[in-house]
Amino acid sequence: MNVFVSPFNNPFINLALEDHFLRGGADLPLAFFYVNRPCVVLGRFQNPWLECNLPYLVENDIWLVRRQSGGGCVFHDEGNLNYCFIYPEGMINRSRGVELLKHALMKADIHLEISPRHDLWLDGKKISGSAFKQTKDASFHHGTFLISSDLNKLEESLKHTVIPKESKSIASVRSKVISLQEKFPGVTIQDVIELVTHELKTITRSLDGTLLSTTEVQQSFVQLTSWEWLWGETPAFELEGGMKVHKGLVKEPFQGRFTLDQLTNHLPTAELNKLFPDFSLQEKSRLEVF
Repeated sequence: MNVFVSPFNNPFINLALEDHFLRGGADLPLAFFYVNRPCVVLGRFQNPWLECNLPYLVENDIWLVRRQSGGGCVFHDEGNLNYCFIYPEGMINRSRGVELLKHALMKADIHLEISPRHDLWLDGKKISGSAFKQTKDASFHHGTFLISSDLNKLEESLKHTVIPKESKSIASVRSKVISLQEKFPGVTIQDVIELVTHELKTITRSLDGTLLSTTEVQQSFVQLTSWEWLWGETPAFELEGGMKVHKGLVKEPFQGRFTLDQLTNHLPTAELNKLFPDFSLQEKSRLEVF
């Protein structure tokens, strides 16, 4: 199995690379490791207003991202290792990746438990969450692994902005979390990568920037950073007061985009500022790479 390590900390680039590999961009099977700058990553079928504290994200320069796989909302920062195992068959084996991680860490006398949801737990607390995606020809299992993340920022980031009256989105399953360094202070992200590569009897290969010029990666990046994907994919929900929203569009009591400029005359200023904090600087920063 090839093992690639990303030199990029832009979550949109790393998710675009995952999608590229899944769709035939490299020989499979492979493992892909990366570390993102601070961000909150939504599952495909989730509601950002319900899942995270949008004003807090803007105030603390934490980006908002929506991935292509399902599952719950997660916090990434420089103390979190992201992994992705991609296999050349359409049928997902939901246990294979976490079993590999469990056995790799066991060699360092780090004993993890696998939950029924295919997450990893340490001392009764969650340390790694999982999500899955498959195409006709391949599948992947990706997830987080908390090594030294800022758990206070994690907790604040994953508080809701509003609680809708009704929502068709997939709600996250909230769990108490732990980072690996809380119990094993000297363990680093690089240590975990090396334990996994040793278990796979291989070595890591670092990616370079040439992949970013491929059409497929650029198309995926454009989709992931678009308003239509990040906000417009939000499943139907209804706010207190009767405003109904679906796929980023207000359906009642009028029709239009669920955005600040469209709602200026319909909601109080305080409510507007909470619902639509200014993400413009983050939008500019995440696009600068291209």
